[in-house]
Amino acid sequence: MRRVIGTVTFAALCVGVLAACAPPEVDWVNAEAQAAAFQEERAADAPLGVTSMRISSGGSGPEEEPVVRLELAEPSRVDGFTVACFGDPASVVFFGYTVRQNSSWVGGEAAEVSCDGEETRVAPATPSEGVDAVSVTGQRTAGGGGVLVVLIDGEEAGGE
Repeated sequence: MRRVIGTVTFAALCVGVLAACAPPEVDWVNAEAQAAAFQEERAADAPLGVTSMRISSGGSGPEEEPVVRLELAEPSRVDGFTVACFGDPASVVFFGYTVRQNSSWVGGEAAEVSCDGEETRVAPATPSEGVDAVSVTGQRTAGGGGVLVVLIDGEEAGGE
């Protein structure tokens, strides 16, 4: 009988320790509302487009990273990205992008972004010309996650 009680006690202890290590649950309603307000307020600052994605603690591998691809109406110059994340302030999200020029995808920059609502600027040293599509990814590296908002800055071909 002591052996069964010891095993049950050990199992309960393990479950308790694992639960304490789990990231906190994100208030998704609040995070999505903050992200939507930021996106609406800043949409004019993103002439090439705005997107957002939920980055949660569900996925752990690159095959489970959220990916959003934006097709541009005409080849454009991409100057960079303004990124903000809303959710668990202790969360960190790894943001990355690639651009497509003609039929070739070209690697871009990447950055870690805290989900504290603060903006992070991600830009190459030289703008990318002739871009017809942009792919952005995000992956949670710490905390419970958040909603990542990406503003794409640049100029359409022939624009002033």
